[in-house]
Amino acid sequence: MSEKVMGIILAAGKGTRMQSDLPKVLHEVDGAPMVARGIEALRDAGVTDIVVVVGYRAELVKETLGPDFRYALQAEQLGTGHAVMSAREHIEGFDGKVVIVYGDAPLLNPVSIKRLIGATNPPDVHGSMLTIELKNPPAAGRIVRDDAGVFVEIVEVPDCSPEQLAIEEVNVGVYCFDGPALLEGLSELRSDNAQGEYYLTDVPVVLRQKGKHIDIIQTEDLLETLGVNDRHHLDFAEKVKHIKHAESLYPLIDAVVNMSRTNKGA
Repeated sequence: MSEKVMGIILAAGKGTRMQSDLPKVLHEVDGAPMVARGIEALRDAGVTDIVVVVGYRAELVKETLGPDFRYALQAEQLGTGHAVMSAREHIEGFDGKVVIVYGDAPLLNPVSIKRLIGATNPPDVHGSMLTIELKNPPAAGRIVRDDAGVFVEIVEVPDCSPEQLAIEEVNVGVYCFDGPALLEGLSELRSDNAQGEYYLTDVPVVLRQKGKHIDIIQTEDLLETLGVNDRHHLDFAEKVKHIKHAESLYPLIDAVVNMSRTNKGA
């Protein structure tokens, strides 16, 4: 990749629903920690300059991943925007593109990352984000567009009105920003929301309000949007990773059925 692109992978959370002292991103999918799967997706997309944001048991995460990366410490868990703020020293002075992914999304497709990078071209487009349309959306931020289909804002579920909650297009949580524009957006984040956190999702809104265009890239690959939040998700992601080695789709079907049965019995 000839253009300058930095990857930031958010790996600071504990993951209390995993019911383990191990940081969530170190739980393995197909023989490697989830965060390593995210790094693999970035590298497969051509991104080699990678910053890992660590927090909970930071030294263990750094020891596991090794010295090939730069690290940023999120000492307090104050939201996704705050996590990226923690990497500010790595972003300052960087005039390329910055891709942001989560460390608990082990099925992310490198093709989607490439599409985001390709869509972000200042001064015409200062940022892009990945979305998906679902008939029964999960608790993910709703994508609000104007009548012309242009991005307006992302509204997190606790802050949604009933009309916004009915929107079927949701945020996947993968972004690409022009570096200086990202810093500009981060500098204006506020925590006056239902969670009292700094939302990364507010950065595109801030930039739009400053007259900068934000592009939306849709994916139809539901599997790549899977964020692992508990052990059921982890088991499912493991089976999906193995499906590429299987002779049929039946192992994936079994995984879905078993997950459904487990959840009904919970």
